[in-house]
Amino acid sequence: MFGYVIIDKPNILIKDYQTYRSYYCGLCKSIGKRSGQAMRLTLNYDIVVLALIAHNYENKTPEFSKGRCFVHPLRGISYVKHNNILAKIADINTILGYYKIYDDVVDEGKHKLLKTALTPYFKKARKRLPELSKQVGEIYDKLRAYEKQKADENVLSDCFGSLMIKVGECLTEKCDNHLREMCFYLGKWVYVIDAFDDLQKDFEKNNYNPFLRDVTKWDDRIFENVATRFTWITNECIDKIISVYEMMQINVSEGTLSNIIYKGLPARTEFVLNKRGKKCQKIRL
Repeated sequence: MFGYVIIDKPNILIKDYQTYRSYYCGLCKSIGKRSGQAMRLTLNYDIVVLALIAHNYENKTPEFSKGRCFVHPLRGISYVKHNNILAKIADINTILGYYKIYDDVVDEGKHKLLKTALTPYFKKARKRLPELSKQVGEIYDKLRAYEKQKADENVLSDCFGSLMIKVGECLTEKCDNHLREMCFYLGKWVYVIDAFDDLQKDFEKNNYNPFLRDVTKWDDRIFENVATRFTWITNECIDKIISVYEMMQINVSEGTLSNIIYKGLPARTEFVLNKRGKKCQKIRL
């Protein structure tokens, strides 16, 4: 995924912030255990929300432990101990990361060496989750086909939303229609946010971007039109996500997950919008 689904740090309780960091660090350690130490560098914040959701659907309270971080060896950390949920998410992270890199190779010819480096880890994850790997590959093929047809942002974001439904179904055997709907709109939101975030880069490099169809010059009028479309879709997605979230049974790490849903998504949307299509830096917590 892309690293946009995060907490709203200024508006989160300290205990919920520490819980978030513990999930993140636990996932990092689990990825190293499950997929190899190099794969820990592929972890992004989007994956943490999957861990929070999965622990609720499995009704599993995570175990926390203290340890050290290989990136910051002098700083002690709290982390969620490795379990079957984190193990599966480590494989999901590897599969999603590989296909994202593969898509970059096909579209822009970049990251070829990285794709080669990730291939052995991907093969192991694919062996454990063959159905998800097949489904993600097929949906990325559809995305590229839609891009060649110059489809609009709704068609493409719906397609990415369908990919996230498959992730939700793989995440837990207890997946229900609430989770499917949340995953769909979360995927749709992520795709639109990423497309808007890449506006300037894609315009300058003449890369395909659904917001730039038939755009031959960039000015304030064009930007306002794109911003209106972007705002309409992202607001709809957030409204749908909140609506379905309120129908879910959330008992595990509720404060952390609620901060992401109610505060994090709107705050990140506003932040990306205010960047006006200039690539934003990923948040470091």
